Amino acid sequence: MFEIKDDRLQILILASILMTTGLIFVFSAGSIQALRLDKGELYFFNKQLLAVFIGLGLMYGAYSIPLKSWRKFVPALYFVTLALLIVVFFFPKLNGSHRWILLPGFSLQPSELAKFTCILYLAHYLDKKEGRLNDFTKGFLPASIMLGIIGALILSEPDYGTTLLIICVSFTLFLIGGAHMRHMLGVIGFIAPIITAGLLMGYRRGRIMSFLDPWEDRYGTGYQLVQSLTAVGSGGFFGKGIGNSSQKLYFLPEAHTDFIYAIIAEETGLIGSLAILVIVTAFFIICVKVALKHKELFYKLLTFGIAFSLFIQALLHISVVTGLLPTKGIGLPLVSYGGSNMMSSLFMVGVLLRSAEEAGS
Repeated sequence: MFEIKDDRLQILILASILMTTGLIFVFSAGSIQALRLDKGELYFFNKQLLAVFIGLGLMYGAYSIPLKSWRKFVPALYFVTLALLIVVFFFPKLNGSHRWILLPGFSLQPSELAKFTCILYLAHYLDKKEGRLNDFTKGFLPASIMLGIIGALILSEPDYGTTLLIICVSFTLFLIGGAHMRHMLGVIGFIAPIITAGLLMGYRRGRIMSFLDPWEDRYGTGYQLVQSLTAVGSGGFFGKGIGNSSQKLYFLPEAHTDFIYAIIAEETGLIGSLAILVIVTAFFIICVKVALKHKELFYKLLTFGIAFSLFIQALLHISVVTGLLPTKGIGLPLVSYGGSNMMSSLFMVGVLLRSAEEAGS
């Protein structure tokens, strides 16, 4: 039986609150977007609901698998992820990026799988190399190359948001796993100019400049951020009420996906937007407590890595919406519209639930 102090129940409750909140606001913001595309107002809601049901099945499946069993899947999962990240370039661009494998009736975003793959691979590798990571060529470098290949493919799509997320999570796991700071700084020094050069090319340079002063070109490159800030600011303390957003009325692009937090802030105000932040933070803290209960490094790193990935993604989303970071496409886990994101997030919640069970046994 579950008790209220049970980590599994706490994780499940918080994840369910975020998921339910997501369905409410996908309907609120997505219905307007659907009508604009000449679809029924339930178009995005129904697709998200289907993703939730599939995701719950994946969550249960992940919960049923003992953590130690994941180690034998590491090589196969890595190469499947690699293959999917290559295959995606053979499909047409969507919104200017090769991010989706387009199949009849649905699409698949391999970079969502890559998040879990990188965490699993690194947790497995750091556990195997425990105490030997100070050796650059035999310890730190091989894992950096393997992760770098995946990161380079995602960066080439281009998907800077997911690339940044994987870099943050990977370096944090390296640090916890005992990697030498000098080696990590060396890799950062190598990849930073590459990423910076990419950010300063084409439309991304416009996004950086609009981030610094979005009102300078409020009807051009700064339009999305200005509309987002307008939504957040107009919500006030208690919000306009669920369903009463004005910014979702064709003013704020991607209101049901990459900017859903802005709609939450507009309709529920400071109270609602802070509540989401508190729930996300509480979810992360509970999962960190679970990680610390484990004795084996692999279990610790896998649990922490998944929790940290979901937490950092949420912070990146909120930071973009509130103008703390340049505009980039990154959803709010368990909340934003997006089948691949919802299914992968629920799958990882399943792994966290399994971890909580094994930590308490």
